[in-house]
Amino acid sequence: MILSLPVAFLLPILSGALALWILWPEERSRRADIWLIGALAAGLGLGIASAAYFVWLVLFGSSRMFIAIEVIGFAMLTGAALQVARRSLATDLASGRQSTQTSLASRFSLAGFVLVLLATLTSFLAVSATYPHSRWDAITIWNMRARFLFRGADQWSDAFSGLLGSWTHADYPLLLPASIARGWSFVGSDTTAVPVLVAGLFTFAIAWLLLASLSSLRSRGQGLVAAAVVLGWHELVMQGTWQYADVPLAFFILASVVAIALAGTVTDGRDRFLVLAGIMAGLAAWTKNEGLLFLLAFFVAHFAVTAHRRGWRKSLGDTGSMLLGLAPILALVVWFKWGIAPSNDLIASLDLSTTLGRLTDMSRYGTVLAGFAIRLSRLGGWLVSAPVALALYMLAVGVKLGERERPAVATAALAVGLTLAGYFFVFVITPHDLGWHVATSLHRLFLHAWPSLLFIFFLFARVPEEALTSPSVPQRARG
Repeated sequence: MILSLPVAFLLPILSGALALWILWPEERSRRADIWLIGALAAGLGLGIASAAYFVWLVLFGSSRMFIAIEVIGFAMLTGAALQVARRSLATDLASGRQSTQTSLASRFSLAGFVLVLLATLTSFLAVSATYPHSRWDAITIWNMRARFLFRGADQWSDAFSGLLGSWTHADYPLLLPASIARGWSFVGSDTTAVPVLVAGLFTFAIAWLLLASLSSLRSRGQGLVAAAVVLGWHELVMQGTWQYADVPLAFFILASVVAIALAGTVTDGRDRFLVLAGIMAGLAAWTKNEGLLFLLAFFVAHFAVTAHRRGWRKSLGDTGSMLLGLAPILALVVWFKWGIAPSNDLIASLDLSTTLGRLTDMSRYGTVLAGFAIRLSRLGGWLVSAPVALALYMLAVGVKLGERERPAVATAALAVGLTLAGYFFVFVITPHDLGWHVATSLHRLFLHAWPSLLFIFFLFARVPEEALTSPSVPQRARG
C-alpha cells in the first residue's frame, strides 16, 4: 500500500499531463504553461481513468488486468510526448523565458495565498482525520457505490438495484465512485485514504487551476488573489471534506470555461482547446446529473456567443471540435443512463398536470427566489458577503477587460447563468417539499458555479500589479 497509493494517483495525473503536452498548441509555450497543464491534468487524468475503469469492469467483469493496461497506456503516452518534445524544444525554450522580477503586489498576494493555503490544508486534514467516512451522501451514495464496484466481483451491478431505495440515487453518474474503486484496486483494500485523497485532490485543484489560468491569462498577482479567495470560502473546504461529487463537478465546470478562454489566445491551435473544452464538459456530465444541465448550457452559450461574434458557420465549426472531445464521454454517459442505471427519482415522479400546476404557482417562485437571495448574500462565510467584498475590490482596482477575453467571459457567464436558471426551475417543479429541498441542496448547487464566477470576475478586474503602480481612478479598457 505504501507504494501503490501514490502510484494510484500519480499515474493518471501524469498520463493526463502527457496527453495535454501532446495536445497543447505550438503557439503557446508548454514550458511556460507547465503549471496550467498540471492543474488541468489533475482532473483530466482522474476523470478519463474513472471512465476507462468502468468500461473495463463492464466488459470484463474484473479489474485485475486494468492496472497493467493503464501502465501500458502511460508508456505509450510517454513515447508520444517525447516525440513532441523533441520537435518543440527550441520553440518552448525561446518563448518560455519569463521575467524573474517580482512586483510588490505579487509578493503581498503570495504571502496572503500561502497563509490561506496553510489554514485550509490544516482544516481539511483535521476534519478528514476526524471523519474519514465523512457525511451521509458520501457513505450512502458515492463510497457505497464504489464498494460495490470494488468488492462486488460479478455482482457489481447490484449497486444499481432498485431494492436499495431511491435515497441511494442509483442513477447518478460514476466519475467519483469509479475513481475511488480504481484507487482501491491499486491498493488492494477499501481504505478510507483513497476517497479522502480524491476529495482533497479536486478541492485544491480548483484553487490550482484558478491560480495557473489567471496567472497565464492576466497576471501572477491576479491568480494568487483568486486562489486565496476560493480557498478562503468555507463551503468549498467543508464540502471537500464531505467527499461529495459537487467539488469535482465544480472543477470540471471551471476547466471547461478555462479551455474556452485559452482557445481565444491562439489561432492555429484553437481547435485543440475546443476539443479539450468538450472533454471537460463531458467529464462534468460523467460526475453528476447537474453536469448534464451544464453541458447543454455550455454548448448553447458557446454557439450563441460565437455565432454573434464570428458568424454561424464558424460557430458550427467550433461546435464540431467540441463535439469531437465530448463524443466518447457522452456515449459512456448515455450507455450508463439507458443501459445500466434506473430512472431518476425526481423525473419519474413528475406528471404533466402537476408540473404545470407548480409552474403556475407564483408562491413557489417567491420561495426559490428568496432561497437564492439568502444563499447569495451568505457566499463566502466571511464577515462581509463575498459579492460585496468583491465589489469593493473591483472599485479599488478597477476594470480592464481586453478584446481577447470578451468571448470567453460572455460564454462562461451565459453558460453559468443558464445552468443556475435551470437549477431555479428544477426547484420550482420539484416533487419534494420545496422548503426542505432548497435548504438542503442550494448551497451545493452554488458551489458548482462559484469557482467559474470567480474566474469571470478576475478576468474583468484590473490586475493588482497595475492598480498599485497606477493608483489613479481606473477607466474601463477599450480593448
